[in-house]
Amino acid sequence: MSETFGTIKEIWRFPVSSIGGEGLGAASVGFDGIDGDRTHLLIDLDTGEVASPETQPRWRPALMLSACRSGDDVLVSSNAWKMMPVGPELDARLSDFMTFRCGVRPRGTFLERDVLQASSVQPRYDVAPLHFLTLDSLLDLASLLPDSAIDHRRFRPNVVLAADSREDGWPGFDWASGSVAGTITEKTKRCGMTMVAQPALPEDPEILRAIVRQRARRLGVYASVTRVGEVSVGDAFVLS
Repeated sequence: MSETFGTIKEIWRFPVSSIGGEGLGAASVGFDGIDGDRTHLLIDLDTGEVASPETQPRWRPALMLSACRSGDDVLVSSNAWKMMPVGPELDARLSDFMTFRCGVRPRGTFLERDVLQASSVQPRYDVAPLHFLTLDSLLDLASLLPDSAIDHRRFRPNVVLAADSREDGWPGFDWASGSVAGTITEKTKRCGMTMVAQPALPEDPEILRAIVRQRARRLGVYASVTRVGEVSVGDAFVLS
């Protein structure tokens, strides 16, 4: 039995992992998720280390950056430059911004650091193709932390849902929206990224503490894709 649980309120794509993304009115969705999502990584060009703002303070300024796509190009912006394509000039700007040598590279890029060392650039984790979060969960968190700035950008969902219930009980259900379908696979375990400062959002460790204490560290759900297609803002969200 299928039941409409709400509608898609927002769709987000993050071309570069660990930095801000772009809101979309509609998106193509494949088995790997939203087309163009998390295809690139911010890395240390000397060591090959992939950015980890949730655990290492030196990477935290990355959350002040954002990325978007124009066709096949990934463009990165900061408060000092806008929509600069991946390449040597962006590497130089990012290195100045982060204060160490870094750049953006596609997943799978073969990075040669010296004659004896070489590696393929890969994400640190790749849990699921899609991440859903309901407005109701954000409101619940805001009620626990009335003095905190609760914003979906802290949690990096692909889809924000205006739903009739929170997503806590959804794992194991099949979902469908637009022409896309899949399965809700598990609750999303939150990390230190939720408390790091972002544009117009101050650093706030109380956010992660509240999620750990009140929600067993879970907020949002991950989902697989079993039927590819298109989704748009306003589409009904169905569980069965």
